[in-house]
Amino acid sequence: MARRDTLHWLVDLWWLWALAALAAGAVTTAAAQGFPIVDLELAWTAERADDVVRGVDLGVVRAAVVWDFLFILFYAPALFFGSLWARRQLAGDFGRRAGTVIAVGGLIAGVLDLIENVAMLAYLRDPNAWGGWNPLAAVMAIPKFILALVAIIYILTGIVLAVGRRFR
Repeated sequence: MARRDTLHWLVDLWWLWALAALAAGAVTTAAAQGFPIVDLELAWTAERADDVVRGVDLGVVRAAVVWDFLFILFYAPALFFGSLWARRQLAGDFGRRAGTVIAVGGLIAGVLDLIENVAMLAYLRDPNAWGGWNPLAAVMAIPKFILALVAIIYILTGIVLAVGRRFR
């Protein structure tokens, strides 16, 4: 199979990545056992992070962050391939070029999430070591959420356009 054919095949099957991401997200959520991991991602300061984890089993929090690495392995490709698929649903040069940028943004979201997770794990290993882990995690989390949201909206737009064509 040629490289271009392989890419088209992966793009056409983007929804498999999305389903795997949902399953990995469910596992990550279960590992968190109700811990609001987003609160830790956006804590900004060691004091706020200390408040977030106070009274919580840090082993549970660490497990949730570790399982989040699995989630990243599935959601970032789902955003990438899904955006490339949605790109084909749009007419017009701007929408298609935007799709390429948004697809790369989905991968960048995954990289930002990796850095964020490493920062959270470093904080959890020794909360008193360095006060910069929490701001680093937050600085990575905010653009990650924005890039992921933009990709999801773009993919949903592509789905609406594809379904709309079927009913014409």
